[in-house]
Order: sequence, then structure tokens, then C-alpha cells
Amino acid sequence: MRRLVFAALAVVTAGGAIWLREQSSRTSFSSYSDSQLDTLETGYRTVTRAPPAPGITVRSRRDATLDAELSLEQLQTERYRRIALRSLAMVSLLAAVGALLAGRRRSRPDRGEEARLRKAMGDPAALLEGERAKAARLLGVTLEAPPAVVDAALAAQLAAHDLGRLDGIAPEVRRLLLDQRESLKRARELLVRGTARGTGAGAPSQQ
Repeated sequence: MRRLVFAALAVVTAGGAIWLREQSSRTSFSSYSDSQLDTLETGYRTVTRAPPAPGITVRSRRDATLDAELSLEQLQTERYRRIALRSLAMVSLLAAVGALLAGRRRSRPDRGEEARLRKAMGDPAALLEGERAKAARLLGVTLEAPPAVVDAALAAQLAAHDLGRLDGIAPEVRRLLLDQRESLKRARELLVRGTARGTGAGAPSQQ
């Protein structure tokens, strides 16, 4: 769970950083370095604070001050964008590292848990062999029976559990009959293909 949280945080912050990076094309200050922005900011603030020069009309003075204030606002927006971009990139990197570390830390307890389960439940190979023995008894065949014999036994068992009997019977009996048919099919898969999920070579199961 912790790994998923870190991974989601990394993706979200990386997306935000990419979006902020794309916003650089919308500002005229994106090509300037931080030191150049400092120089520009000093110049704009000087314009806004300087007293009116001789020969400059009030309107010209007001226009120059307004232009400087607007430029200052855009310059500050560019500064905030850069700060946010760097912060998101750093958070994304840390979250990615956190996701990797969380996965590694969890792998060790997982191996320990697997060992405990193996000790409590036994060898998986032995368990599988026990399940195959149960499947053979259910179908009435031997463990060494060839696939053709197993399929024939399955067909005979399915015929005994015919779906035609489902009409007009109680829901509990209907469910029981369906469960029995599924158990027979799983038994066939276990014997023919060696796994309850039916992977590997073998003839298709009976319907």
C-alpha cells in the first residue's frame, strides 16, 4: 500500500512539473537566468520608485510606472513557477525513491511469510500431489490414467450430473449440482494438465 502511495505521488508531482515546464512558453522571462531576473527586478523597482524626471509629463510617468509594475508582476510569476517546478521535481524524485525502497523493504517480509506458510502448510509439490489424488478419486481413475481415460471418466460423471435435471428443482439443489460439475471439471484439469487453472497442454475440458 505504501509503495502505491509513493508511486501515485511521484506520477502526480511529475505531471505537475511537466505542466509547469510547458507554461514557460507563455512568459517572456522564461529565457532569463535567476541573476538576470534579479537585475531586471532592480531596474523595474527603480522605475516605480524614482521621482519624476524634468521634462517628463505626468502621463508618460504614469505609463512607465504601470509598465514597470506589470513587468514586475510577470517576473514574480516566473519566479514562483520556477520554485514550484523545482519543488515538484524534487518531491517526484523523492517519491520515486520511496516507492523503490518500500518495494525492497516489503520483499524481505514477503520471503519470511512465504517460509512460514511453507512450514505451516507443507511443500507445495506435496500439496499438489495430494490434490491430484483427490481428483483421481473423484473421477474414479488412477493417477497414471492417460488423458483419454480421464476425459471419458469426466464425460460419464457429467452425464450423471446432467444439466437437464436443473429444471424445476430447488435453488439449493441446483447450486449443488452446478458445484459438483465444476469440481469434476477442475479434477480433470488437475489430472490432465497438472494444475487447477488448466494451463499447459491437454485436451479441452468437457462442457
